[in-house]
Amino acid sequence: MNNQAKHSVSNCQSTNFRVHLILDYVDSSFTIKRRIPLKPGETMVQTRRTVDRALDADSRPTPSFMIIGAQKSGTTSLYEYMNKHPLVIRPKRRETHCLDWRWNNSLTTTAKRRDHCLSFFFAKELRTRPSCLSGDSTPSYLLDSYRCIPRLKEVFSWKKNHMKFFAILRDPVKRALSHKVMVSSLDGTPEQIQNRGTEWLNMTFEEIVELDMKNMKECGLIPYWNLETKTMNLDFFEKFSGTKEEDDAFQQYLKDHVPMMTGSHSLISRGMYELQLRQWFQAFSPESFLVLKLEDMKIEGGVQKIMDKVWMHLDLPSYKVKDDTPKNARSYTDSLSAEMEDMLKRFYAPHNQRLRVLIGDDWLNPW
Repeated sequence: MNNQAKHSVSNCQSTNFRVHLILDYVDSSFTIKRRIPLKPGETMVQTRRTVDRALDADSRPTPSFMIIGAQKSGTTSLYEYMNKHPLVIRPKRRETHCLDWRWNNSLTTTAKRRDHCLSFFFAKELRTRPSCLSGDSTPSYLLDSYRCIPRLKEVFSWKKNHMKFFAILRDPVKRALSHKVMVSSLDGTPEQIQNRGTEWLNMTFEEIVELDMKNMKECGLIPYWNLETKTMNLDFFEKFSGTKEEDDAFQQYLKDHVPMMTGSHSLISRGMYELQLRQWFQAFSPESFLVLKLEDMKIEGGVQKIMDKVWMHLDLPSYKVKDDTPKNARSYTDSLSAEMEDMLKRFYAPHNQRLRVLIGDDWLNPW
């Protein structure tokens, strides 16, 4: 019965075969979702956590899911909680960036580019273990749809709805402040410090906000915003938001102002969640996405409630998260002036309301 222990049995006969039986059992609380009758002679692939049929090899592509953003909104915590599930296999690195920073333009074929992206996962081992799944968490993808969506469709062209997407959002004003604090910090590994960039080290929060607003204005992305008076023409916003003109201006902004290998850019635009999500919803089935809110994790029992939604979205059995402490959390004493906070709240308010149009009534007045 203990198939983990070393053992040896002699058959003692040369003419008769010996049958080795292994007995497995599950707890009474375990629910069998479906029964699969096996055919005589079928080969099974067993690990410490799974048993799969050899016939089912390649039935679940890798990666199976992606956390695409938003940056500084709890993506690390969500990723760590997901990887605690017994059927989720951690990739070789978090934030693969295989669709943006580490995209290899020197590779000349789709097959080579796909192999490069798959090198960040245990794709070969997972081929024969479709009951397990693995995924990526690269929060820069949500913003950089211009590059990431066509590349993802090229190298991970899974059948409809097979890839599952996750986005976790946060009060955009608090997200912006946390973003500035992170990239201005000199704490961390040399690689982390290098990836944050140096562009903002000698800039104030107000200067960074002004720069991003100016960039968006020049690209025609926020024609409804007056840079001098810091006010919004709401009638113009309603007519412009959701149009092809806005999508075209956003693509121009991404081309001109979203560089690779640095996190010091797009302080304000990263909080325009509906605009970013809309690009992904147009490219893939909206049913493939689960959009979460960081603030929901912070209430008592909130992490488990969030993760129950995650397990359901991935079609995994429920799993209790034992350690629900925040991951990669950063404490800081920086604060915004009352004037700046008021201005950003006024800017983001109509953008936040657009989330209800895209996602549903649960997102009415999210912050």
